[in-house]
Formats: sequence, C-alpha cells, structure tokens
Amino acid sequence: MKIAATLPLVICAAVLLLGIPSTPLRAQTAPAAWTAFEKIWGGIAAYSATIAIFEREGTQVQSSVLDYTFSKPANATVHFVAGKNNGVTVVWNGSDTVTAHRGSGLTALFKKTFSLHDPAVTSIRGSSIDELSFAGFIAHAKGTPGIVSESAGPTILGIPTEAVTLVPTSSATNTGITREIVDLSLATNLPIRVLGYEGETLVREIDFSNVKLQPLPSKT
Repeated sequence: MKIAATLPLVICAAVLLLGIPSTPLRAQTAPAAWTAFEKIWGGIAAYSATIAIFEREGTQVQSSVLDYTFSKPANATVHFVAGKNNGVTVVWNGSDTVTAHRGSGLTALFKKTFSLHDPAVTSIRGSSIDELSFAGFIAHAKGTPGIVSESAGPTILGIPTEAVTLVPTSSATNTGITREIVDLSLATNLPIRVLGYEGETLVREIDFSNVKLQPLPSKT
C-alpha cells in the first residue's frame, strides 16, 4: 500500500541565473505578508483543515483529499478521505517515524510503523507529513536559499490574497521544484493555496479550506 502523505507547503521568489548571491528568507527582508503569517502562527496552538493535494511526477499524477490536524510543537494526523489512500490515517509525533492504519474500530488497531521518509508514507514527489504544517512551511522558507518576492495574488473563493514567491537557488534541494508560490489570505494571513512548478509545469498544488484555529492560551 502506497500511502501518499503530504507535501512541503513553502514560499517563493525570483530566479538565480546570473550568480547573484541568495540567502534563506529570514536572512533577507521578509515580505510583509510573510511576516504577518509568522506573527499569526506565533499565536496558534493547534489547527485543523481540509487539504486537497495534486502532484505530478513525470507521467504519474496523484490527487488526494485529507483531513489534517496539527498541534504544537510537532504533532500531526492526516486522514485521507478521497484518493488512492482513502481511509488511511497517518500519525506523526515529532520523531523520525510515523504510524499508519486503515479504517476505524478494531481494524484501526492494526498499525504499522514507518520511517518518516519511507516511500510508503510519502507523496509521489517524496514529501512527508512533517512538511505539510504551517510550521513546516516557515521552516522550509527560512532554510531554503533563494530570492523572495511579493505581489498581489489571485482572488480564491472570493478571498483576496497576497502571493509570496520563492525560486530556490538549487532545485535539487527542493525536490526538483524550481518555483514555489504561497497565496496568503488578506483576511487571515494564512495560506490558502501553495503551488510548485518544475520549469513552467505545475507539479504540485495544495488547497486549504475549513481551517479552524485554536489560539494559544492568553497569558495572565
């Protein structure tokens, strides 16, 4: 059973073809929309969302819909509700392994442990559950050399967005993706859509809906 888990929801920029030095996002002046995203994320303890994922790898195409929950510091559960792995649940608790099972009730007792990046629990482009969280996106942006840009994004389901784009210095460090775009809601400052391109070809699309947030307890 091939369990397609998740993908790196990441951030954007402009290409490095002329030897211009590039640095990770935090070493640059972060786009205003990205700074707002980080600020909002700092006040969130946990969240859940419905995520629709499309990926292309060569001639292979994979689409999934999943229910996703995350709680700080590093706990995530993915339950596939449509696609090849319909009915599969993958759980990660911050370690270098995940557990997976199919179904509920007694059948859910039959769990199997995998390495976090075992091909059995990664997407067709090699992404795993740890890379799908908002925290994962921020960490990816900070650690990926490239040039970042910001522009007005598309209106998605009636919601205006700001687009943050990253073109990594080396696509080899980014699973072959040469340009990434994160569309951030102007209403919530959270990602609505993440796109990944290999050249001019769209090879990854992640769409978020039904996002429900649990804020950190207020300090007294």
